[in-house]
Amino acid sequence: MEPTLTDIEQKQLVDLGEKIRFALECDANGTGLPCRTDRINSVEHMVAYLMLHDYKVTRPNLNKE
Repeated sequence: MEPTLTDIEQKQLVDLGEKIRFALECDANGTGLPCRTDRINSVEHMVAYLMLHDYKVTRPNLNKE
């Protein structure tokens, strides 16, 4: 990993950060908990955010019972 992020990577982080915050702010149900779609969307953006920092992210088995 490079010690600093490029200008493009920094812009991507700013964009992803805004998308993460926006998705988590949704409270359409009035419960204080964002709906599942918004939570999953936020997690997808978080994964991209981590990958810009050279983290390796694996997806759990979705068929667990």
